[in-house]
Amino acid sequence: MNRMFACVRISAFVTLLVVYPLWGQRQGSSSSSVPGGSGPGTLGRQPGPSQPSASPNNRVQGPLYVSGRVLLESGQPAPEAVSVEINCGMRPLQVIHTDLGGYFTFTLGAGVQSNVDFSASNESPMSSGAGRGSSAGGADASLTGCELRVSVPGYHPLTYTLADHADMGRIEVGTVQLRRIAGVEGSAISVTSLLVPASARKEYERAEKELHSNHLDPARQHLEKAVAEYDKYAAAWNELGRVYSSSRQTDKARQAFEKAAAADPQYIPPFMSLATIQLQSKQYESAVETAGKVLQLDPSIAFASFIQAVGNFNLNRLEAAEKSAREAEKGAHETFPQVHALLANIFLQKQDYSNAAIHMRAYLKEAPQGDLAEQMKKNLEQVEKAAASVGSAPDPAAAKP
Repeated sequence: MNRMFACVRISAFVTLLVVYPLWGQRQGSSSSSVPGGSGPGTLGRQPGPSQPSASPNNRVQGPLYVSGRVLLESGQPAPEAVSVEINCGMRPLQVIHTDLGGYFTFTLGAGVQSNVDFSASNESPMSSGAGRGSSAGGADASLTGCELRVSVPGYHPLTYTLADHADMGRIEVGTVQLRRIAGVEGSAISVTSLLVPASARKEYERAEKELHSNHLDPARQHLEKAVAEYDKYAAAWNELGRVYSSSRQTDKARQAFEKAAAADPQYIPPFMSLATIQLQSKQYESAVETAGKVLQLDPSIAFASFIQAVGNFNLNRLEAAEKSAREAEKGAHETFPQVHALLANIFLQKQDYSNAAIHMRAYLKEAPQGDLAEQMKKNLEQVEKAAASVGSAPDPAAAKP
């Protein structure tokens, strides 16, 4: 049976990272969510289902606005954009970012006037499919039971259960504050952003406005001026790296991320982006090492564990790859269900077909239309046929992930 899978091993999981957005503060990766809307940093304590209500009496009949503001413990707005999402199930319904005053507004059910960032992934407009439609904002959609989430690495995650009690088509969440997690060294907000001179800050703000409109070249020019004004402006270097990467200027992107990391060694985003670039470049050893630095800053970042797992898998370190992949699986991995495909392939290499089948099913459950779905189906079919031929077909109930 071990020969049967020799030709189906996915040897280049790194290709999955090519389309994955470079990780920045805009990224929504976080510590674990707050169960039931309670605990430190909770926006609201209303219990409620995670799925939206299907009641026809709770439908959005026109434009609906969900607004609020995010501040730091000091009472000041975060010096960088913060990712805010509305989640109505397994995956984000819509993700936007605060402005540099900390304000955010979701616009739902307004056709072309809706927020353009409908990619349902925590990434900047330059790497998302800006302008793509979304069924989330349809005129008859309901937000009852959906959650608004603010998630910033290094800070307690915030959740608020929406109930569609809109006043004149507007739901006001109010002002919420981010609180640092004790014992976590790293952060997705750079301390250098609080020290920049006014001239550099203005250039960064102009760049953010250009990025919001997906104008990459003007944004690049403003960011280059910002770092020229203040060389230790880690957030500006990080955004500049993302712009370079979006323009496929990989060497410049790498240099910008290295500058950001040097300016603020506890700033997580540039390290994550560097690890991603190293993995894309098949520098597996370097990717594993850089992802390890991220985990030292914040052990809860599941995607860093996934990068380590992919790197170790391609270095044929199956035990280390399995350990890292299982750590990634424990965390929030909605945006990379490929962790199950990776675990399936690790177990295939170890000839542990029962566990391989479990993770094939887990991948197909989480990503039935994913890039690896057909391959997982073929592998699973082969495993089940082979098991049946020896009278030991895997028990579907036992294989439930």
